[in-house]
Amino acid sequence: MNQKFDELKQKLKSVDKAQIGDLMKDFERAKEDGEINEKERQELMDAAKNAIGGKDHSKGFGL
Repeated sequence: MNQKFDELKQKLKSVDKAQIGDLMKDFERAKEDGEINEKERQELMDAAKNAIGGKDHSKGFGL
């Protein structure tokens, strides 16, 4: 796993639920910038969704 993925995963562990939307946007930017791959992005997105109750809230975050 790469450094950016590990950094984002650590942020997810300590982020407040109100900030998860912004963090999910960071996941997308990191993928677009080539810092993480699609599998890593999906793993982070799944973990974020689980952190907010397991529902698909991505549409509410503008993603």
